[in-house]
Amino acid sequence: MPGTLRVLVLTPGVFDKGGIARYGRAQIRALRDAFGDRAVDVLSLVGRRDGDFEEPFPVSWAGPVPLSRGARVLFASVAAGYARSRPNVILTQHLHLGPLAWLLARMVRARLVQTVYGLELWSGLTRARRATLSHSDLVISDCHSSAEYCVEANLVSRPPVVIWDCVDLDRFTPGEASASALAAYGVLPRARFRILFLARLTRDARYKGAERLIALLARLPADRFEAVFAGSGDDIPHLRELAGRAGVADRTYFTGPIHEEHMPEIYRGADAFYLTSESGQGKGEGIPLTPLEALACGVPVVVGNQDGSREAIEGGGGICLDPGNLDGQAAYLMQLAADPSHHAAERLRGRKRAEEAFGYPAFAAKTREALLAVTNRAASAVAVPRKFP
Repeated sequence: MPGTLRVLVLTPGVFDKGGIARYGRAQIRALRDAFGDRAVDVLSLVGRRDGDFEEPFPVSWAGPVPLSRGARVLFASVAAGYARSRPNVILTQHLHLGPLAWLLARMVRARLVQTVYGLELWSGLTRARRATLSHSDLVISDCHSSAEYCVEANLVSRPPVVIWDCVDLDRFTPGEASASALAAYGVLPRARFRILFLARLTRDARYKGAERLIALLARLPADRFEAVFAGSGDDIPHLRELAGRAGVADRTYFTGPIHEEHMPEIYRGADAFYLTSESGQGKGEGIPLTPLEALACGVPVVVGNQDGSREAIEGGGGICLDPGNLDGQAAYLMQLAADPSHHAAERLRGRKRAEEAFGYPAFAAKTREALLAVTNRAASAVAVPRKFP
């Protein structure tokens, strides 16, 4: 039943289709389910734009579109007004909002809870954001890899609580893809083993591995393998040109943005999913949602071993390799394509992994427990992250 805890959520943007916004929507849903809609105020710096998440998502206040020069000042003013209602917790969904949240929490004597993911921790972390992170009453990390980084880099005063992202297991299920849904994005019925890449196709997201998939596709037999690049971004012309130079343009599809309604169909239309992120300055992930959705749809995944991506497939359902290990990736995909029984077993293991680790009920319960613990001055009682080899 809803409790008495009141939460003010500060988010940079909750409407777009990116992984952080998706995690944020699940987090807000969990807070509303736990404490009631009226106990959770959500302020979004960026309002809804064309091409954003299509389904309605209510917030208490959203900033102007396009984002104006004074939008951050306006956002801070609105947040200060909402803070006067004295919430128990002020929760940020990005470190960029940490300094503002810290000031408001001090002003109304609320607990400060911050959510972290990955890249923002080791790329451009300002002194002010670092200071407010260390003074947080609770840090929630979407993966163990990033939580461990926080501890090792002395960014936090206590170990973060790890709450993996979640998947709607009732929507994302194994099955046959709708031919009409795929055709709407220019994707023909499968004639070869199909590898799906679904992410932002932008220059600043090249670390996710779209270029590597084109190089990998060139190594695989032309009569047996093809790739679908789903998503939008400024890097598509470059990727098309790269595919042409690599001699694989005739077996690559570029779908453009995918409507939320069709997301399960895009996964079901693939034989394997590929996202091999590199980690480093300006690079890296927490635990990306797209491999989790692929697993839920019974699609084996190929992920990188340099960040939280590796946590997706403990127990099977795919392979975790160095992003640059194209030989190992090719060998795994060749085995899947050549051995239907192995492919079927990996599909089952992937779905089982999703059911055991990435369902919404577990996500919601952990979110509720974490906030109740910190408001009871017992955040240290929540389990600390474990080490990965």
